Amino acid sequence: MAIFSVALYAYLYFNTYGNIKQSLQNQLNHILKNNINYNVGQSFYVQNLNPLQKETWLIEVLDKKIHQDFYTKIESQGNVYFSISSPYRVNKALKITKDITQEVGFLDSLLRSIVLVIFFALILIQLFALAFSNILYKPIQNLSTTLGKLKEHDLESLNSESLPLEFHPLVLSINNLLDRIKSYFGGQKQLFIGIAHELKTPLAVIKTKCEVTLIKEREKEVYINALKENIQSINEMNAIIKTLLDLGRQESAQFEKSSLVDIHKILQNIADNFQILSKKENKQFICKLETGELLVTIKPTLLTQIVQNFLQNAFKFTPKGKSVLMTSQIVHQEILRIVVMDEGCGIDSELEDIYAPFKRSGNKSGAGLGLFLAKNAANALGGSISLQNRLDTNGTIATFELRIANLIK
Repeated sequence: MAIFSVALYAYLYFNTYGNIKQSLQNQLNHILKNNINYNVGQSFYVQNLNPLQKETWLIEVLDKKIHQDFYTKIESQGNVYFSISSPYRVNKALKITKDITQEVGFLDSLLRSIVLVIFFALILIQLFALAFSNILYKPIQNLSTTLGKLKEHDLESLNSESLPLEFHPLVLSINNLLDRIKSYFGGQKQLFIGIAHELKTPLAVIKTKCEVTLIKEREKEVYINALKENIQSINEMNAIIKTLLDLGRQESAQFEKSSLVDIHKILQNIADNFQILSKKENKQFICKLETGELLVTIKPTLLTQIVQNFLQNAFKFTPKGKSVLMTSQIVHQEILRIVVMDEGCGIDSELEDIYAPFKRSGNKSGAGLGLFLAKNAANALGGSISLQNRLDTNGTIATFELRIANLIK
């Protein structure tokens, strides 16, 4: 408002003085054009011929020589005068003066009005801002108080009915965040219950076998068999603990800073390691990487976990003499697709959620957390995984897809 008011006053100021100068210049041009001869010391008033314009000019002939036109502004006895002086004939000067008291008074009055308007406008704006801030502060304070009272075991959704309409999108976003937090806590609770159950079973078996073995004296072979069975149960618990450590590493990897890496190089390193494993287990491992050099800003630890899980499951369920295939390619120049196919038993159709923790397919050993970890890693990267049975033969197709259009450097 202040800028607009100053601009308006400046426009009117320069426009007013421009009109005054133009009227003086027109009168001067009229005298010079008609070659009117005035004597030195002569002065008189000229009235505007237009009756609608009450303008009067004082014309004076001065006995002095000037070289160019110039304007002067003087104040006398409460009046303001504006004049133009111009060379006139030989060694003379013609001075035309106009009373601009009315115009100056209008500009002064306008300036005072603008100052008053700006002053009161600023006061009104301050009052309005104070009132509006109070209106906004109360809902923000209530919302902050409500959030401060939330507990991790009681994450109730916020009620937006008592809040202004402008706060509803914010409350909706907060409720969505609370739902995700509750879902995370629910998953962690389910995971911990599953961990306790998985560790409790082998411990109970070990205890029972020890108690039965100690009831009475037995032959040496019985003790040896009992110890071997206990060792097997301990190995199962170690496998579960190792998987839990992998879960902890994955959660740490989610906070890993993304870095510029070569996807092809990462996949090739993983393939080289499993190539050694394939020879040891008498299985064929085929790797077809069609990505070439692909520099992508990504969290490499999470990508490695996904691919390694696919290959570990593939080798676990593929019989000796059969093959495992890993491929990588760029689809439509924006999606990275990594596929691992095996010739194992396939996915158990009776499993409701194969990605849930402690879900196992077949009678193979393991904690049942591999796909759970792989799915979490894929979600953290912004990608997705899928599993399906092969149609051409027995086996499973595990696929990871990640949109990399905005990640490629």
